[in-house]
Amino acid sequence: MIFNNLTYIYQSGRIKRFNSTGNYPNEFFYGLNTIKERFNNTEIIEFKHSDTFKLSHYVFTFLRKITGLPFYTENILSRKNYKIIKNSDLIMLSNQRMGFSTLPLLIINKVFKKQSSCVFVMGLYNVNTKKKIKLILRKFFIYIFLITIDKIIFLSEGEYEYSKNNYKKLISKFKFIPFCIDTKFWNPQKNIEKENNKILFIGNDGMRNYKFAINLAKQMPEFHFTFVTTKVEKTDLLSENIELINGIWSEETLSDIEIRELYEKSDLTIIPINESLQPSGQSVALQSMALGVPVIITQTKGFWEPKIYKHLENIVFIKDNEIEVWKDQILDVIENKELRNFIIKNAKKTVNENNNLIKFDAELERILFSK
Repeated sequence: MIFNNLTYIYQSGRIKRFNSTGNYPNEFFYGLNTIKERFNNTEIIEFKHSDTFKLSHYVFTFLRKITGLPFYTENILSRKNYKIIKNSDLIMLSNQRMGFSTLPLLIINKVFKKQSSCVFVMGLYNVNTKKKIKLILRKFFIYIFLITIDKIIFLSEGEYEYSKNNYKKLISKFKFIPFCIDTKFWNPQKNIEKENNKILFIGNDGMRNYKFAINLAKQMPEFHFTFVTTKVEKTDLLSENIELINGIWSEETLSDIEIRELYEKSDLTIIPINESLQPSGQSVALQSMALGVPVIITQTKGFWEPKIYKHLENIVFIKDNEIEVWKDQILDVIENKELRNFIIKNAKKTVNENNNLIKFDAELERILFSK
């Protein structure tokens, strides 16, 4: 069955890639290339600051402040975008920031039009406050979010189970799809040579433990650490063995091909994170493993597939962010060639079989279109 209008809403970085002829991975389009085949017309909306509705900036800044939730509606609020959203049969929201930012428009549309909506969730329940009023307001708006959007797709098994246990009346809305990557792109290249004793840290989300990663690097001067992030300043580093690349995926500071080369030149990728239900480090871990670079990551409740990924089989888990524990594990993975090769082989196999886009797109189609 062919439908009329599909709209995908992203934060940034997609339209330029989508319209280019270059080589780029497709995982951060969240099924766009497959789902659009079922529609006559497809639109893409990205966050963009606009002064069209100046008052809205103050309204949603206030709403963010009192709830701690990502209401950035002013970044999509334009007459053109509202018309696109209004006429859409299916609206796909790439994360909860897009979901909360579009929420006022979705509520209005439900009154006038039969329309479906779907959001991908990662870190919905992260709490950064102990203020009682803020917690009450936050819980209220999360509930409004959950009852308004038709399908909620969790990319972490932990968040999925939490939602089922805490919002039992809405359980039919909740689905789980493990995040998947473009394994055709994240495939080892023949012309890349390893650089000995090189360790990679990539990431910009709020759950990464940046301070710990920096301290760890300073405690291991015999290794060269490369940080690709916008969350660290050069003044924080002050160590000759640390290289900082001030980069973020959406702004293409580095091309996707350059990022792939950084992985392949590295001995190891480290992902120290703070405890939460958010699947922090998900894409970096899968990309790295697919390229044959072992991953060491903090074990948290938010790890996306604990039944599939096992310690010292296809990944390395560390329960606590303690410098000496991390140092010992890094040395073991790099120096123990038998263990290293065992992890690399299993990790590549697991990612290619379990976390590929063919599997992701098929499951997404089933969720969206099966009755």
